[in-house]
Amino acid sequence: AAQLLSWVDARWIATVSFVAFIVSYFMRAGYTDTASFWDYVIPLLVQGIAVGTFFVALVSISLSGIPPERIPSASGISNFARITAGAFAASITTTFWDRREALHQSRLADTSTAYNPALQQALERLHHLGLSDLQAYALLARGLTGQAYLLSSLDLFWISGVISVVLVGAVWMARRTIGSSGPVSAD
Repeated sequence: AAQLLSWVDARWIATVSFVAFIVSYFMRAGYTDTASFWDYVIPLLVQGIAVGTFFVALVSISLSGIPPERIPSASGISNFARITAGAFAASITTTFWDRREALHQSRLADTSTAYNPALQQALERLHHLGLSDLQAYALLARGLTGQAYLLSSLDLFWISGVISVVLVGAVWMARRTIGSSGPVSAD
């Protein structure tokens, strides 16, 4: 990716990266509780393409047009902004994931009443396996929580995919970087 920057505009490389992120996120948005090993591996391979090109393009775009003597300062500010934004994003994402899990768990629990035939069948099967009422309900509650976290994760992947679509447009607001061999070191 770094060698491509000498003859390809970094915005194109960033666009390829975001498209790979988009594909990876939307592939993950289709996860089920019965997903196979390859259902998890393929989106990670696609994301590997995205990560492999993203940071090189990001650094090239952010340092484009900076005079050589100011590159260390610009690089430091860029790294500070990236790390700070990553910290905020981790906090926001974790909070969103947990809150969406609570919402999905509440909605799933609303449909799991004593009058629900599916719940009654599940309880009967668990009783036939030798579980007491308390154990059966605990096992079902654990499954419900797992489903709620899965649904919350799917929400997060959809939102991440949509944000990545928007960010493709943001990349094209940056300055053109073709012809430079990347950032110049400040000697």
